[in-house]
This record gives sequence, structure tokens and C-alpha cells, in this order.
Amino acid sequence: MHTLILLAALSNQLSFTTQQQGNIYTIEPVATLTADCQCAMKLAATRAGAGGSSTSHQRSTVFIRANEPSKLTTLSLNIDPGDTVSITVTLSDGKDLHLEKQWVMPGKI
Repeated sequence: MHTLILLAALSNQLSFTTQQQGNIYTIEPVATLTADCQCAMKLAATRAGAGGSSTSHQRSTVFIRANEPSKLTTLSLNIDPGDTVSITVTLSDGKDLHLEKQWVMPGKI
């Protein structure tokens, strides 16, 4: 039984697709789950640079169909050289499923 739970957990995925046009980055968190899910999604985006810092939070409820990549939201950020940016997405069904993934501006730690 524990093996089945472990396999299901390993099959559920959060990932990010990104596009860049100049200093504008479009970041989309994508979930692929093994079962249909009415999930709570939380997103926290933090940006710090010469112009100051900002933090943004989003919360929503999303329905995700099994085995179909689902775009959770779309963020467009103006990221200047030297800025530090991180985006954390958490997805949960309130029971067995809890996924969290962080995207950090490429080249930044």
C-alpha cells in the first residue's frame, strides 16, 4: 500500500514554463496530476532590485484533470539585470496531495 502512495506522489508534478522578451518574463506554473483534483493553489512572488522590493500573493481554487498539464496562472514580470526574483507555488487538495515548487531567476541563487 505504501508503494502505491509513493508512486502516486512521484507521478504528480509542478513545473514552470518561461518566456523572455527583453526584460519581460512570462512565467506559468503548470501542474500534471495522476487524479482529478479540486485543489487550492497559493503563489508567492518576490522581487528585489535597485528600485526596491515587492511581494505578491495569489490564492485560488483550481480544477485539474488527471494526466493533463494544467496552467495554474500567468505572471508577467519586468526583471532588470541584478534583480533577484523567486516564485513559489503550492498546490494542495487538503488531504493527501501537497506539492510545492520554487522558480528562481536563472543565474540567481
